[in-house]
Amino acid sequence: MQTTIAQAVALTIYGNNFIQGYPWEDFWPAATVFRFCKHVAFAILDPPGTAIESAFAADPAQWITKLRDETVIGLRLHHVARSEAGSSDRESAGFAGGGGRWLIESVRNATSDFWEARWRVQNQNDPDRKVWDIIYCRVAKDRARALPDGRGIGALRRELENALLRIEGFANQQKLEVFAKSFRCGIELLHADDPLSSVHHSDLARGALLPLEARQILGAAQAAWVFGGMGSWNDLGFEGIALDEYTALSDQLFSLINQAICEAANSGFRAGT
Repeated sequence: MQTTIAQAVALTIYGNNFIQGYPWEDFWPAATVFRFCKHVAFAILDPPGTAIESAFAADPAQWITKLRDETVIGLRLHHVARSEAGSSDRESAGFAGGGGRWLIESVRNATSDFWEARWRVQNQNDPDRKVWDIIYCRVAKDRARALPDGRGIGALRRELENALLRIEGFANQQKLEVFAKSFRCGIELLHADDPLSSVHHSDLARGALLPLEARQILGAAQAAWVFGGMGSWNDLGFEGIALDEYTALSDQLFSLINQAICEAANSGFRAGT
């Protein structure tokens, strides 16, 4: 799972914990999703849809505190497809701005606002390697609340496992052991009792009130995320029937893994549907 996605996941989980009265101690700037970030700020686009930014919060802790004080009852994460002619979201996932949009919905009783990150390189020579400046902009205000996925986390987990089994079989058939190992690890973590202990962002749901199925999905999504740029699963080439199978399996896994990530992160939302 790319850090851009993991950070949005962590903000959603942290925010829901905080709003329910279970603060995540040392979240900012200690969490792994901020390891290479100099600043993570929040701004309002005024008017919406423009590039005019008005400061809202200086860091994640201030952001969620202000949202809670403004009667926000919880957060939800959404992946929105943005495929363009000649390149799918799956194929563009390893590049800046690719892979579709990730929006954090701040939910009130009647309406919602939506926030989207802008990642900018701040200083490539930073001695602490904190090269990124991130601004989450409020890109929409007072919109209708987005409907949650109706399948539920259990169904998505089963669908994700089936997709991983199929694509692992294809990888084995093509003698792509490195990738087959990633898919197998994802399958194993969907059944693990401590599914986040062996992945990079092991603190992704620290202290969170998430069901085991949600934590299993977040572990599997990290282990089985192969959609990078050069040298990744996206960079492979096939012909004929193998190409058709590769494309279908890859697109299916990419779609399911993004849906499952959102459902897992959103399982911490307790303020109704």
